[in-house]
Amino acid sequence: MCPAGKKKRKTGYMPIGLFRRIIDQLANKDIVCLSLHKLGEPLLHPRIAEMISYAKEKRIKHVRFATNATLLTAELGREIIDADLDSITFSIDALSGQRYCPAGDRKNIFTRLDRNISTFIKLRNKKGKKPKIFMQIITMEETKDIIKQFIKKWAGIADDVMVKNVLSWAGEFNFGNRKQINRRLLCMNHLSQGVVNWDGKVSTCCLFDNNAGDIDGIIGDARKNSLDEIFYGTKRLELIISQLKGNYKSVPHCMRCPDWNDYLDRFRPARGSLQT
Repeated sequence: MCPAGKKKRKTGYMPIGLFRRIIDQLANKDIVCLSLHKLGEPLLHPRIAEMISYAKEKRIKHVRFATNATLLTAELGREIIDADLDSITFSIDALSGQRYCPAGDRKNIFTRLDRNISTFIKLRNKKGKKPKIFMQIITMEETKDIIKQFIKKWAGIADDVMVKNVLSWAGEFNFGNRKQINRRLLCMNHLSQGVVNWDGKVSTCCLFDNNAGDIDGIIGDARKNSLDEIFYGTKRLELIISQLKGNYKSVPHCMRCPDWNDYLDRFRPARGSLQT
């Protein structure tokens, strides 16, 4: 369910100099949230705690990231708590080693994972109320029978438990569970997000994975231009205008993407169905 498994794109660590340049540009902006993850595992970055700390020093309101927690040692946990992280999401789609890791040393892998999260929660509780801790499970065929148990296990231990729809990653995967909607709307990702990848390339939204050299969703390069030049630039504005006009073919990955309609769930009435 993760496009990172395709391994066709280049991978790496965002240089700390580039990160600071980006944060410096955001320091005087009204940024709602800074997420330090996209297609990678943030705890792999050797300077993740320093990055959190720098963003908070520049008064970014809310700094967060999602992780699978496999690398979350007690030492690293203390570092990111001390760095003033605002929230952390543990994405764990299982309740047992057999479900989590179908091959290899299943029992020990999952036991360690469970211990990592429990230790972090204890460290956070000892320190204070930050970061907020969210447990997350994705709804899919492999998890639908354990979701209630998952919520029961973590409710009252974590600050909240989130159940999210599985993503197609702009059409990369076909899970066969996307309801077709006849009338499309402007995708909120294009209006609400700024996405800078590890190499400085800026993409249209967090679901664009730039797989196999695909460049239709790249709108700029933060190594060469300012964020203002990129996000107020011609390419992004043309994309938004095209979508407002209903021309979703203007960007191929948008045309085949069903994930935009997840936003409709926020406005869907409790009873009845959304008219399309």
